[in-house]
Amino acid sequence: MFKNYFKTASRYLLKNKGYTFINVFGLSIGLAAFIMLGLFVKVEFSYDEHLSQKDQIYQVFLKDTTDKAPAFALQTMAPMGPLMVDQVPEVAASTRFGTMHKKVLKMNNQRFLIDGVRYTDPETLDFFDVSPATGSSSLKLGKSDIILSESEAKKVFGSVQAAIGESVEIVELGTFQVGGVFNDLPDNTHLDFDYLISFENANDAFFSGVNFIMEKTVFDWGVVSAFPLYLKLNAQNLDIESVEAKMNAALGPHQSNRVTKLLPVNEIYFSDLSHGYFGRKGEKDKAQLYLIIALVILGVAIINYMNLATARYSKRSREVGIRKTVGGHKMQLARQFLTESFIITFIGLVLAICLVELCSPVLSNFVGKSIGVDYSAPESYLILLSIVIAVSFLAGIYPASFLSRFNAIEVLSGRATSGKKGSIFRTALVGFQVFICLGLISVTMIVLQQFKHMSNLDLGFDHDQIVGVSLADKGVAENYETFKNELTKNASIESVTGASFSVFDGSASFYMDPEGMEESVPITFMNVETNFAERLGITIKEGDDFSSEGELNRKGILINETAQEEFGWDTPIGKTISDYKVIGQVEDFVYGSAKEAIQPLMIVPSKSGFTYAYVKISGGNIKSAMNHLQATFENFASDYPFDYSFLDDVFAKKYEQEQKLSQVFSTFTALAIIVAGLGILGLSIFIAESRIKEVGIRKILGANIGQLIWLLNSGITKLILIVALITLPLVYHFMSEWLDGFVYNISISVFTMLIPLIALIAVVWIILIFQSLKSAYANPVNAIRTE
Repeated sequence: MFKNYFKTASRYLLKNKGYTFINVFGLSIGLAAFIMLGLFVKVEFSYDEHLSQKDQIYQVFLKDTTDKAPAFALQTMAPMGPLMVDQVPEVAASTRFGTMHKKVLKMNNQRFLIDGVRYTDPETLDFFDVSPATGSSSLKLGKSDIILSESEAKKVFGSVQAAIGESVEIVELGTFQVGGVFNDLPDNTHLDFDYLISFENANDAFFSGVNFIMEKTVFDWGVVSAFPLYLKLNAQNLDIESVEAKMNAALGPHQSNRVTKLLPVNEIYFSDLSHGYFGRKGEKDKAQLYLIIALVILGVAIINYMNLATARYSKRSREVGIRKTVGGHKMQLARQFLTESFIITFIGLVLAICLVELCSPVLSNFVGKSIGVDYSAPESYLILLSIVIAVSFLAGIYPASFLSRFNAIEVLSGRATSGKKGSIFRTALVGFQVFICLGLISVTMIVLQQFKHMSNLDLGFDHDQIVGVSLADKGVAENYETFKNELTKNASIESVTGASFSVFDGSASFYMDPEGMEESVPITFMNVETNFAERLGITIKEGDDFSSEGELNRKGILINETAQEEFGWDTPIGKTISDYKVIGQVEDFVYGSAKEAIQPLMIVPSKSGFTYAYVKISGGNIKSAMNHLQATFENFASDYPFDYSFLDDVFAKKYEQEQKLSQVFSTFTALAIIVAGLGILGLSIFIAESRIKEVGIRKILGANIGQLIWLLNSGITKLILIVALITLPLVYHFMSEWLDGFVYNISISVFTMLIPLIALIAVVWIILIFQSLKSAYANPVNAIRTE
């Protein structure tokens, strides 16, 4: 029986090649998009799920209850972890992380500039299942040890065994011995490290390359608040609120007005609290949005099939009538139509898998994640089979029930129609397609406008043709004045100014005591050259710049507007922060990340101790200026290579991931529109065919071409306008909420909402116009001569 169903269905699909092509092509695109986006979302939601102790490991966050910092943030200090282990019974162990940015490592007679050497506690190895690589018997993390990943060991030393016991010098920190090699971390973890040294080196590591000294160390309370802290509880399913209360009580004598929050390790990747300390940060809403898009594209393809199948009732009704006359019953006919649906879906899946294999490497490279079907896993085939069965059933169930219910006598006598209910249902399906297309076009347009706005954001300072040069090398830093003078001898170099920070990487925060405040608060601390504000075009809003102070006053500082607001000062001039005095105020400028609100900032003048030089290049001869800059740097440098970046490029890179994801979003949105367009094209063909006699009669009665085209297309145009009245307000509401999540956002204008509607109507008319003209120009005699 099923053989006959298959044979009959195959013959019908081969005979109606246009109908088959539209359905197969639409389903293949829908299935390919669904599979790729599904794989991407699966990876996103798998972060840290592999950890063996994930139900016991939490990251700690703190909040200031005095409302100076109303949100929970990563504000843990180095002594906090040991304190919790000692005083909170439920806490079994703790581990901390710190990071050294851009350090030169001398290994195996080679130099490597490494961005991200981490210092941590030995408990990290247990917490995060860091295991020895093949060839490394163990992992030792004492004060003088360093451990590295398998890929780094092979790259530097050639093999894991060759790396064991070798010496590694971290310039400005000291020499370490390789105490083991660990397996590379999986892609789906929020952690990211290739080199680990002991947290015992934290103070030296934190202040390495910094030319100022503090009386306290990072192991003391009230010094630094930049260490991620993880705790392992001694059992699962504990009362977390009770544990947090005990932690608050233990912390009180050391940091009053602070409350803690424990975040499960497998929720860190998506959490807004983590801020991507390790550079790996996901957005749950965006991942869910991609899953919705995947379902939408597949849903549109399914709706296309349903629309096209039911629209052909006039051609298939006679087939149904004859089958029923010779003894076929409703269930047999339904099986026949479901078989057709299964064949089309299966062919569509085969083509979809081919598309996935072609496109997944490109998508993987683009988003930086490994995305692909695991053909070695039996469950992959089970999932694919389930997709075929589910999609073929969903796509075929309504056409099967619709076509199989025709009355044989009415069909063969020519009185059978699709009925009012069938027409309403098809109109609803087309309306849903319009809703999806219009919604996706509108959302995509707003998303792209927002990221364009971020790219063109006024940062509050001059960043055009300014090069940031790392002064990590002592030979350059200690001879900064001479280095600067040599640079300005080149006519293409307009100015040079020094700072203790990289603009878009932020800088260190220290707890300080602003005048009038009872509690110490974290303030971003920047050492800069006295001409810093002038050279970078930062506006002095009130008071004086350092250059007007005459002799350098190390205790006279500038603050930003946010600092004044946070501290509640009516006027900042003359106020004090610890033992510093405010002499001026600058307008807020973006440092760190434009994704986050600007924080209180104090700018301290200095003649030395700079870790970055900002070089302003004038004129068009950039190549000459860069050659001179590199040659001058290398004349002074002894350990570090020439490391530079244009500020424009650094800022753009900050949003590289968002730009990529928005492009992925746009691409799959375009696919959804293409699939919906195919459905509209197919539907227009069959609508035109079903009204061919009506068109012929109207032409004989004097209707012109324009009237006939409007007759055939006015219905869907009116439908688009009706759907727009529902869709556009919903888009405005939800996208306004999405934009509120950005510190700097666009406003949604009427123009922004109307452009997608006009574009959709134009696209639909382009799709419909060809078939409409064909029908309108056809000879009416051919259309009605059979009557």
